[in-house]
Amino acid sequence: MSHRRLCFIQDVGLVMMHGRVTISAAMIVKNEARFLPGCLDSLAGRVDEIVVVDTGSTDGTIEIAEQAGVHLLHQAWRGDFAGPRNFGLDHVRTGWVLYIDADERLGLPRGGRLADYIDPVAVAGFVRFRPKTNFTRYREWRLFRADRRIRFAGMIHETAVPAIKAVGRLEGWPVVQTDVEIDHLGYDGDISHKHPRNLALLEQALPGDPDRLFYWHHLAETYAGLGRWEEAEKAARQGLERTEGQDDDNRSATASLLHQFLVRSELRQGRDPTGLIASALAREPDDYALHFLKGHALLAIGQAEEALEVAQLLRGIDPDRLPDGWLAFDRALFADKACELAALACLDLGRHTEAGGYFAEASRLAPGVLAYRVKAAAFGGIVPVDQ
Repeated sequence: MSHRRLCFIQDVGLVMMHGRVTISAAMIVKNEARFLPGCLDSLAGRVDEIVVVDTGSTDGTIEIAEQAGVHLLHQAWRGDFAGPRNFGLDHVRTGWVLYIDADERLGLPRGGRLADYIDPVAVAGFVRFRPKTNFTRYREWRLFRADRRIRFAGMIHETAVPAIKAVGRLEGWPVVQTDVEIDHLGYDGDISHKHPRNLALLEQALPGDPDRLFYWHHLAETYAGLGRWEEAEKAARQGLERTEGQDDDNRSATASLLHQFLVRSELRQGRDPTGLIASALAREPDDYALHFLKGHALLAIGQAEEALEVAQLLRGIDPDRLPDGWLAFDRALFADKACELAALACLDLGRHTEAGGYFAEASRLAPGVLAYRVKAAAFGGIVPVDQ
């Protein structure tokens, strides 16, 4: 019997136990006492096993994990995220894996167990991932077989995607979309304390994997977070150069993020980014964040009527009906921010009463933003009295 055939038999035996799929949640942690209880609560009763690799916590994380009865492992932090991820995979005892972090929460819209959402003939399943509170969802690779050939690579932004694709092609197993949801909470609030650590890891990782486009985007955002604007723009442009001629969906999505970064940089410096926006939208026409930036760019060059059209386009989109793609958007782009853009365009056009109406609508959609209410009142908009 061939080694490949033996592996296949072993894998099938793991995937099905007593006639059902079994699945482990696997995560790495360090000083996650703030987030870990909520994550574990979201997993309780929904997975067959929870494997936690601690890389040196000192804040109570270990005690929380022990009290929850997880399969707790320890590995010293070595400046490499893939290492502890793979250490955890080596100890998974089920047929499938959910890759999750402590600052994330699992959601199952139909209830039940996570295994109920798994297609046993697939190699992996996309989840519907929300990267930040009040954002739309996008496809994310988080569910995959516990196959010894599938392991993570990368010092930072570690990924198992190339390995998943390779195994899927070899065995003829598909990747499927699931209804499973994951909400990420870690980007809410100030994350500037992570910039120095991330910068060091990114600068080490990029020379060995310069075609990993998200490295360039994260590097640009990290430099910007540290106030190093010239280096940030240079990194974004270097990343875009590597997208030329590439049609992969993930790469196209990262190209959109790089374009968004450069457009914001152009606007910040008072330059006209409309040419850059046009080329970006030609590649990714459904990038609504770029459409929003286009509206502000048009305002900046005196094309208020065209900016108003962009605002009305955004306002007419229901974010809950957007298909799961590779990009997520701030839901405010389709709500109060679109109304504010429309109001500003109307002011430029001298249509003050109409502007007041848009500001009032923005205030209704985002009652916590006092500026909308003040501007609505200034231009004759009617704000609901319960605000």
